[in-house]
Amino acid sequence: MKKYYQVQTELALENFPFSLPRVDLELIYAIAEVKKAAAIANYLTGNLDEDMKKGIVKACDEILAKKFDSQFVTPAVQGGMGTLINMNVNEVIASRASEISGKKIHPNDHANMSQSTNDVNPSALKIASIRLTKKLLTDLDYLIKVFSQKAKEFKTVAKLGRTHFQDAVPTTLGAEFSSYRNILIRDKKRIGEILNYLYELNLGGTAIGNKINASEKYIEYVYKELEKSIGFKVRPATNLMSQTSSSTDFCHLMVVVTILCLDMSKIADDIRFMSSGPRGGIGEITLPTLQSGSSIMPGKVNPILPEMVNQTYFFVSGKNLTVQQAAEAAHMELAVMFPVIADSVISSLKLISEVMRVFADRCVKNIVANKERCLEHLEKSTAYATLLTPKLGYDVVSKVVKESVKSGMTIRKIILKNKLLKKEEFDSILSKL
Repeated sequence: MKKYYQVQTELALENFPFSLPRVDLELIYAIAEVKKAAAIANYLTGNLDEDMKKGIVKACDEILAKKFDSQFVTPAVQGGMGTLINMNVNEVIASRASEISGKKIHPNDHANMSQSTNDVNPSALKIASIRLTKKLLTDLDYLIKVFSQKAKEFKTVAKLGRTHFQDAVPTTLGAEFSSYRNILIRDKKRIGEILNYLYELNLGGTAIGNKINASEKYIEYVYKELEKSIGFKVRPATNLMSQTSSSTDFCHLMVVVTILCLDMSKIADDIRFMSSGPRGGIGEITLPTLQSGSSIMPGKVNPILPEMVNQTYFFVSGKNLTVQQAAEAAHMELAVMFPVIADSVISSLKLISEVMRVFADRCVKNIVANKERCLEHLEKSTAYATLLTPKLGYDVVSKVVKESVKSGMTIRKIILKNKLLKKEEFDSILSKL
């Protein structure tokens, strides 16, 4: 393919010759949608002729059809608010639109008409973030569904509940998995609430949000045309300057998805703990064997997907801090550290979605309960004591616990041996788990 980018993109490659990934195509496509809407809006206001409009629209459609992916070459992290991200897109559009229309289309004068990097890039990132967040919520729904299925499957598996890693009270494996499901449901609610902030754009604000070089008619048209392209409603911020000088909507998004990752990591830790062993550890559940766990220890299997969930939290929490610090560096009228914010947000949302889907399909769905092992830990513990106290009284149960610790006998055996309860009464109490 011939080179469609021009001098500003060439300068970006010279100035930022870093070993970094390129700008995410999700952002590029969203910028192309903004450019397409802007071209139509500029035509409707009489500022762009029909041939130029058609050329730009066609070029944008080809970008969205992934025909020019190789032309977007700037590194994901760069200086200057991502001006060269915007110019890379402008140059490709201008070069291709010139071919289509037979007219000289300029990257600044025409492809960037009525726009600025400072309103195009944040608006495009919000569009990309909305899409990726909706995808994340779909994958989260799937993970919630899988935990619900396992909660039902494990409903009657009695086991030892633990606090401080110490024996606590009886519970069921189903109750634990039901708890995991509801933790994720709360995370879903938090993430869903952030979408309302993302629908509010600063598009039309141009350089600092005070609408220089963008008419009111253009702003009216550009939102209408953008909605046709992206398939959902967006709206101009009440104060465009406020959304040009602040990036905290992206901070808000990163905080709630980091909380999701934190909860997933806690759940993954529990799963690793319960599956530890298999013989020298807890061994209450068995994870699917996915690959060899050691290059030196034959037969060893590691909890690789729960560990990946842990590492996803580490990755995203680091990106969350990056976004917060970059947002704090928004001085005066511009949130200037856009590139690292965009890269952090998009890479985090994509990774979380991918990890949740694989974790659900290849790990959680295939967890097997070791019922005998669960019961063994429960019977050997003193956890029945709390459950028996309402029936036998604190003092009686205390003596039973002391005898159990001293003799090594289970609480069940001591209760039945001393005829404190009949077997049917004891089982009836346990059935309330």
